[in-house]
Amino acid sequence: MASRSHFAAPLLLAVFVGLIVYVSLYPFRVVPHQPTMIEALHLLTWARASHSDMFNNLLLYLPFGFCGALLIEPRFGRVAGIVAATIAGAALSTCMELLQASIAPRVPSLTDLSLNTLGTLAGAILGSAWHMLGASMTPQTDPRSRSRAVALLVVVLWLLTRLWPLIPDPGLRQLKAAVRPLLSPRADLAELGAFLLGWLVVAQSVFHLARRQRAVDVLLIVIAVVLVGRTFTAGNTLVTAEVAAIALLLPVLVLLSRVGDVARAAVVAALLAAWFAWIAVAPLLKGSAGMSGHVPALAEFIARNPPSVVQLAGKAFSYVALGWLLASAGLLPHVAAGVTFLLVVLLTLLQLSAPAPAFGWVDVLIAGAAAVVVARWMPNSRGHSAFRKK
Repeated sequence: MASRSHFAAPLLLAVFVGLIVYVSLYPFRVVPHQPTMIEALHLLTWARASHSDMFNNLLLYLPFGFCGALLIEPRFGRVAGIVAATIAGAALSTCMELLQASIAPRVPSLTDLSLNTLGTLAGAILGSAWHMLGASMTPQTDPRSRSRAVALLVVVLWLLTRLWPLIPDPGLRQLKAAVRPLLSPRADLAELGAFLLGWLVVAQSVFHLARRQRAVDVLLIVIAVVLVGRTFTAGNTLVTAEVAAIALLLPVLVLLSRVGDVARAAVVAALLAAWFAWIAVAPLLKGSAGMSGHVPALAEFIARNPPSVVQLAGKAFSYVALGWLLASAGLLPHVAAGVTFLLVVLLTLLQLSAPAPAFGWVDVLIAGAAAVVVARWMPNSRGHSAFRKK
């Protein structure tokens, strides 16, 4: 038991480190006169933090400690795994806090450092418990289980996108604010299509995860979690277009149920790829009003329009979903991963001269990470054959 490795842990750890760096340094506005390391250390204070900030700090580093313990414990033991993961989390948090001294309007804080370290410790303890109970992130011998892991990741990313910042707020004020948009409904056709497509992807993932007789029930539970969650999480509201898309979802699924799993995955993948293409090409169709004709320099390209955390999760959901759907439709995992990555690169190049591009360098990085997930976790052609015979 102690020697068992977790093949998914290194990849997940890299993803969470990237997320921590991104969230910590967002919005990447470097101050003109950067402080020295000594000056940055002096800027660390016990600044007071709101309850939401404290919750986010704990939540952000908890997966880091979890994956760190899974990596270290099989080689060096439980205590060493927890201690080493916690020290690594504290070191990463210290680096981020010192770097925040050069980012406007971020403020370095010892309070954040302490909470981040505490979150890492809690995650390391949970990771050790996970390892001790004999669970693994994904089985290494069952191809279908690996494809289920990707489908589960798609669902989790969707929930993160719809429920961020994950701060519960059961108060009456939040309830009134959440339902207010439904009292004066406005549903843009493009927004309606985007939500319907997103829920189609989620439905395809749920049907792959759950047994057929329970699949619809599980999908309804996911829908309820999103609607109730958006009603009672801080800052979120119910969206008219999403409610309308959910109402349209079931009849659309009835139509799609007449085709097999592989064909349905191909249809949803084609719709998703077409949606990406439309987002990128629409400014081109507007002519000079949609494109400036100016190709930015590398520094300008990197600095402009960094996506928020919600947008980051949404992009990850989209690219992992596209690769997973393509592989489920019959493409070899490496081919599906390559098609997804190349499509995003092409769309990014098409939008180089757009004043407010929907695709940028962050999209290329996320698409690359999604390609790695699909190429490594999805089953090969033999696994797909077994899946079709099920």
